[in-house]
Amino acid sequence: IVLDRTIGIQFLIALFQEKFGTTTFAIFIPVSIASILMLYFTYLIHKALLGNKFAICSPLILITTFLWINYANMASQDIFFATGVTFGVFSSIKSYKSQKGIYFLFAGAWIGLSFMFKTYLTCLPLLAIAPFLIQKKIIQNKLFWIGLALGFLPFTIWSFSILKTYGFESYYGLFEKLLMLSKNNTFTNPFYYYLWNLPLNIFPWTLFLIPGLISAFKIKDSVTKYFLFIYPLTILLLLSLFSTKTQYYPLQILSLVSINISLGIISISKLRNKL
Repeated sequence: IVLDRTIGIQFLIALFQEKFGTTTFAIFIPVSIASILMLYFTYLIHKALLGNKFAICSPLILITTFLWINYANMASQDIFFATGVTFGVFSSIKSYKSQKGIYFLFAGAWIGLSFMFKTYLTCLPLLAIAPFLIQKKIIQNKLFWIGLALGFLPFTIWSFSILKTYGFESYYGLFEKLLMLSKNNTFTNPFYYYLWNLPLNIFPWTLFLIPGLISAFKIKDSVTKYFLFIYPLTILLLLSLFSTKTQYYPLQILSLVSINISLGIISISKLRNKL
């Protein structure tokens, strides 16, 4: 065999097929669970950043975007990766705000778990969130590193198993895939690809995204401003610098985009009331 990716989604599908039979229903149970969790984490992030008021709006916006609907109905690893990154954002915010040990553990664990689904793509959200983890001293907590080790445990066990059974030649496919995607290929698109593709895939909510980003930029709270303005734009910039560009790569920031859209609607409503 030659590997070009880890087996996170394949393992989960096989596990559920073993329990519920080789049916379409069994195949889609894992992705349905991941989709629901992504909606729930979106709700929790909204509450953590903007308060309880209108928090339900963000997951409702997310569930009505074409991009989310499309991949929430596909038995692929993309929605799992997006859920993992969303979980990481939530855990990082809560670890700083609550200082509870469990959130420090989760703030490290999501990295390895996400790596099990999309391997090297995990480096992009990690780069974007790293300044927050460093500035807020989250990485100085030992539970963060314990979580990081636990999160990478499935990948470590799988890697040793592959190396022992098939050797490095098969395992090297993971690195070859990264090299292939970093060069010109069938998925190579211009730098401005996401400037039109993402707005199109969340239309008509796009109309409220710009007002939301403007409002996020004006927010004085550093944590809220970071995750609603700096973080998502950093992810889009990093994705734009990469040769391979697809419509599903921005799934990882779609929760934050939905919260921004909700913020945009709120800001427009307030402006209208003043007028």
